[in-house]
Amino acid sequence: MQMSADMEFYIRRERQERQLADRARDTDGRRVHLELARCYAQLIADSGGATATASPDHA
Repeated sequence: MQMSADMEFYIRRERQERQLADRARDTDGRRVHLELARCYAQLIADSGGATATASPDHA
């Protein structure tokens, strides 16, 4: 089954936000990026998909 363009976008953005959080220089920046990642993860879950946090390549 092919993934929708929206789902691909949400997955890509969740992953990017988590990477940006890992590289954030301060706690406020990290917090904002993690909150955005959580929002994308919720969109993915609501659409019936798996989030980046569930994938083996995300530590």
